[in-house]
Amino acid sequence: MKVPWRRVSSWHCSACGKCCREYRVPLTFGEYLRFKKLGLVEEKRKFYLRKINGKCPFQIGNICSIQDKKPIVCKLFPFTIRFRGNDDALYWYGDEEYYVYIDVSCKNIVFGSPTKSLKERINEAIELFNGLRTRVHLLQCLNC
Repeated sequence: MKVPWRRVSSWHCSACGKCCREYRVPLTFGEYLRFKKLGLVEEKRKFYLRKINGKCPFQIGNICSIQDKKPIVCKLFPFTIRFRGNDDALYWYGDEEYYVYIDVSCKNIVFGSPTKSLKERINEAIELFNGLRTRVHLLQCLNC
């Protein structure tokens, strides 16, 4: 389930690996070209990474082995960014408006009033979403 960002106080990645095991990874066209040799799953004109033994083929233990090259949806997790949505999901980045949702299935979501740290993570997610950055800093496990 996804909730508007305003309902979340904070989030951090603890590298539990749950997101790599439990979610399908939809690919952009560029990612499709990069990963197609691994074998993909096609469903309704969308391509997904094929899981091996129930987990992402790049997951070693609980850690992603291709951190900087992983698909954008993985870099953004647990954030989802849209151009339309509910008013309580509205987030201003500069003079641009986005609608930001957070997947609460992640065990490290803390509900409450949004902290500065959460807003910094949202800013990074929007920069990734817009292609303004490719490397992840705040959205990955900081102690890994």
